[in-house]
Amino acid sequence: MSKQKKSMLPNLEVIIILIFFLSFIAWAASKCSATKQDYADSNETEGLEEDNTDSIYFSMPKPLPQKEEKTTEAEGTTISASDGNQKVVTKILPRLYITIDGLNMRTGPHLDSTVIEKLSLFEEVGFTGEYTDSTQRLSLGKVMANEPWIKIKSKRGKVGWVYGAGVDYKKKKREGVQ
Repeated sequence: MSKQKKSMLPNLEVIIILIFFLSFIAWAASKCSATKQDYADSNETEGLEEDNTDSIYFSMPKPLPQKEEKTTEAEGTTISASDGNQKVVTKILPRLYITIDGLNMRTGPHLDSTVIEKLSLFEEVGFTGEYTDSTQRLSLGKVMANEPWIKIKSKRGKVGWVYGAGVDYKKKKREGVQ
């Protein structure tokens, strides 16, 4: 009879371990779903960068509803505040630096587009999150580059396209450019 109890004890331990394991799987799946929903919700806020330590702030006035309110959205992506008849929304854009002196900002992502503004070396601009899905091969003097076009916003408030080789996340001069 004692032999039967010994054989049942390991079966009971296995059952307890399986119950614990299945409970853990169910708990982890619910946490993953909640986290996935949080990420989806944060991405719905116009795809804005969440890291405000390396960002540029741009303010855009929007009409204010009848009631006055002051709100700040989570994660630092958008800051809203009402002031009288306007609602000011500050979007945080990732920071880029111009790496080619005299880089042309254009109305569209190609060389035939009208030049909006000439940007100076190391000028700080905001990355809007848009870029072309294809690259273009261009000669930059001694160097050939194969980069996409990047949509940016200058500190003067102009929005346009620049060639991707002309911007970087670090302040550095593009070598071999004439």
